[in-house]
Amino acid sequence: MVRRLSDSAYDDLSEAELDARLERFHAQASPAQREGGLPLSASLIMLVFALTGWVASLELVLSEKIRLADPQASLSCDINAFVSCGKWIGSWQNELLFGISNSVVGLAFFSGVTALALVFVSGGRAGRHLWQALSIALSIGMVWVLWFQYQSFAAQGSLCPYCYLVWLATIGLFVSVWSRSLQAGHWGERLVRCGQMLVRNRFLIVGVWYAALILLTALWLWGMSL
Repeated sequence: MVRRLSDSAYDDLSEAELDARLERFHAQASPAQREGGLPLSASLIMLVFALTGWVASLELVLSEKIRLADPQASLSCDINAFVSCGKWIGSWQNELLFGISNSVVGLAFFSGVTALALVFVSGGRAGRHLWQALSIALSIGMVWVLWFQYQSFAAQGSLCPYCYLVWLATIGLFVSVWSRSLQAGHWGERLVRCGQMLVRNRFLIVGVWYAALILLTALWLWGMSL
């Protein structure tokens, strides 16, 4: 967000400072972004989302370990008949990738994203192909999230709390990474303007997405309680 200045304050700005403010106003990528970097604020947001997904995945791994040791154990995420992660442990939906638990895959993925976010926070940069690979990986992750939401709300009638946190983290990362990747020209100059539009509206997009998901969840819980 660009802070509004008075006319006299604008007169005191240097040409470089004016150019920088115009770049932020129009969501233009800085030279560092063009070279694979990320602004500090965006890096911190990426780190928060990645850590949220990592912690949720770790809690799922620990819950699976407890349930494997004692099939009758009560898990912290088993809130009621409709909100529970215990129902998903051992199910085919939880072992889509060659029988590997989704939580283990998620833990590995969010660990990688967390490490990359720390690189950006420290001022490091990533190559164009890495940005593209991360964008594609998050697209696959979003397909998985949408599929698992269908399984939760429509097919199984059970909502996993930790999975819900993974959904929120994946949505935030998906919007953030794609908008910044397009803005910086990692997918070609033709899509830069699209990236700039997404960067300007990224908080609105994520907020509307979250609101729609929360509303769907509330309606689903209300329907299940009837």
